[in-house]
Amino acid sequence: MPENDSQDTGTPSGRRSRTRSGQPGRRNPRLRMACLRCQRRKIKCDGDLPTCKNCRNAGAVCTDGESARLKDLPREYISTLKNRIAWLESIVRSRCPDVDLTQDPPTDIEVLDDTILEDTTLRSPAPAQTSTLDITETFHEASAVETPNQPVRSAPGPSAITHEIGLVSLGTNQDPRYIGPSSGYFLARVMLDSVSKQDERLTRNVPFPTKLVEAIQGPLPLPSREMATQLCDAYFSAINLQYPILHRQTFDGMLERAYDQEVQDPVVKFQVFMVLAIGSAVLSGRIRARIPAESYCLSALQYLDELNLENSLQGVQCLLLLLIFTIHSPFVRVNVWYLNYHCIAALLDLGLQRNISAGAGISLLEQEMRARIFWVIYTFDRVIATMMGRPIGIRDEGCELRMPIGLSDEQLATPYQQTAEPSREMLFAIHLFKAAKLNSEIKYIAQSIVRDSPRYAYPRVIDINDWQATMLNSLDEWSTHIPLQNDASTLYLQIICKIRYHNLRMLLLRPSPAIPKPTTEALVQCHKSARESIQLFDQLYKKNLLVHSWTTFHGLVLSTITLLYCIKVVPEIARGTEVDVLMADLSISLSVLSATGEHWSGAKRSRDILDELGKSTIRYLRTCANNTRNGGIGCESSDGYIIGQHGLLTESF
Repeated sequence: MPENDSQDTGTPSGRRSRTRSGQPGRRNPRLRMACLRCQRRKIKCDGDLPTCKNCRNAGAVCTDGESARLKDLPREYISTLKNRIAWLESIVRSRCPDVDLTQDPPTDIEVLDDTILEDTTLRSPAPAQTSTLDITETFHEASAVETPNQPVRSAPGPSAITHEIGLVSLGTNQDPRYIGPSSGYFLARVMLDSVSKQDERLTRNVPFPTKLVEAIQGPLPLPSREMATQLCDAYFSAINLQYPILHRQTFDGMLERAYDQEVQDPVVKFQVFMVLAIGSAVLSGRIRARIPAESYCLSALQYLDELNLENSLQGVQCLLLLLIFTIHSPFVRVNVWYLNYHCIAALLDLGLQRNISAGAGISLLEQEMRARIFWVIYTFDRVIATMMGRPIGIRDEGCELRMPIGLSDEQLATPYQQTAEPSREMLFAIHLFKAAKLNSEIKYIAQSIVRDSPRYAYPRVIDINDWQATMLNSLDEWSTHIPLQNDASTLYLQIICKIRYHNLRMLLLRPSPAIPKPTTEALVQCHKSARESIQLFDQLYKKNLLVHSWTTFHGLVLSTITLLYCIKVVPEIARGTEVDVLMADLSISLSVLSATGEHWSGAKRSRDILDELGKSTIRYLRTCANNTRNGGIGCESSDGYIIGQHGLLTESF
């Protein structure tokens, strides 16, 4: 028979009857509501799912019965339930993307409470609305951007708009994260506000697993010697020449030992598998084929617990290999920001920031590797802090900043001979280290949130415009000294240096806390660097040299946003921009992002968003041209519009 409804009316006695078993909040199974057929026949229903015993024996359809306590619920309760289910499924997709929601639920799952809809359900929040802007945060986190908290305001009035960035919630059940001015987040928000509302078709599918690394095949053994050599060569030619953390001759010895079944050294196994993983990631993008980089990473991580990460140079090398792979793979859930600070902590613990001369107790090889590893960590700290708009971790005044001597790996393996200039092998790395020093100065001065710095801090700049001009000259001088070698093997590194040059120029010239309203000339130069950067990415892509990474992804997207921003803000740029030229630049950016999307799912969404921004800018240019032909004023600066709308942006932020 149907259960007595009076037992579940919500009275204290009713609640006691439901928790008599000593499990608060859990319904006694015998109090479950009978099915409709058993109710009508007034027979006992066992409540079995999906069909009770009586209906199963009769071959009848088993449907929920009627309940007096459910009759007074509002009519929209079905809609409320659907919204809640959609909200919970969105959380599952974000936090547990390995769960396939297209499958039917198991039938043997224990039902804790048949009455799903209670007061708490009616009060449940609506599903969080996802912001369109995840093009500048994709390199930070694995989750979609949601509605953030109040923005961080460093100063009142329009002059502070370039760093009213705020705390951005990067995922369900996560505390807000700080995204600062150098990240380019401001420009993206401004540009997104100038186009139509979010296209509902732009859904986000998060590819990240709940485990540390997603790998289709799981851990893999060592490949053939021939394949291993090819992958290691890819690593040393594309990565180690920028970030020389490994000594080639020493590593080659490790590779030989790794194939020895009797050798179980965790450092050897970890470093060899990580180099194979990074080399696979490099080749995957270049030959446009899937190589199981994540599987080699999983093989390396099996030895992670056995490593002495903090107290040895080899441990720091392992940390850096993991950091490099995390930057080059979309399937790793390691937090780059925290991993960067682990490297900084190890750097300070080992005293790598100090100049220790070769002599008693330390060889020339160790001295040079200490200097190289210091500068790699220093460079990564500047790059990551700039991308995320956060303070740099280790300040220049706390380090002696001694550059490596510049000997090649082969020279370090033989008796030392003094050379006047760095070897060809180290030219690009040392040049990029010098760029990191320029990056430091820009971060200190142009991107500092608080302008009234204490006396003991970085010296105050009297004239910010003079400093900017001097800094531009320094960048130009650095650019003229980029190593130029008529060698196809170094073409990739030459283009990387040029991209770095234009990225630093854009960082210096676009709106910043120190210069919230740049001059027209500054934005013209900024626009020029944005175009050059896009063209350089096109060269890499067409020559099959492009290496997919968070830094590449961020650089391309931010260059495109900067290009569109300058056109919208400066009438002179808009008047001098041909629609066909802009469409060609956008085509390059979208094509490269489409190719990147084959490896990085977030790139597809970024491509769609940039496509909408580009169409909006093209319409703007055509409107300007029509106004000019009709005797109007042509293009007007969008600067006033942006400042006026920024308050609305920060409210929805």
